[in-house]
Amino acid sequence: MKRMLLTSRYGLYAVIAIAFMASCASSKKSTSQHAYMNEQYKELKNILNEADVSIIKDSLKVIFPNNVLFASSSDQLNDKIKPTFEHFADVLNKYNKTKILITGHTDNTGAADYNRELSEKRATAAKQMLNTDKVSNDRMFTWGLADRDPIDTNDTEAGKAKNRRVEFVILYDVKN
Repeated sequence: MKRMLLTSRYGLYAVIAIAFMASCASSKKSTSQHAYMNEQYKELKNILNEADVSIIKDSLKVIFPNNVLFASSSDQLNDKIKPTFEHFADVLNKYNKTKILITGHTDNTGAADYNRELSEKRATAAKQMLNTDKVSNDRMFTWGLADRDPIDTNDTEAGKAKNRRVEFVILYDVKN
């Protein structure tokens, strides 16, 4: 009986040790993911002067204002942004352990269907431009949000201009 209890105790210690090591490995992985995303954040912050680059927990957000990317009521990217997108793509390709969600946004002017379609076309145009610069389609997802997620008021022209934008949310791909 005493021997059985002793064996059970060692078994329990082994289970606890394995669980502890697994949690440490998970912690190290989480720490390395955080470091990976921080390095990417620093590079993006340095090269994307026209965009607002922020880090939120373990993801990055890059917001290009509408006037930088598109003419008003247009889904055609401005030619002036192409060199910036090339640099953006270079960083995305360097840090290829990520997925990118590209969301298009509009202000609340115009019909809801038009705004939804325009926001989707803008997100798709941004994706196509990055794909031209060799960012894999498998890593990018688009979503048109129309006027559903404003970052400023739609009561002023300045607020509306801020709401007309394309955002890139860069997430660590946990499968890597």
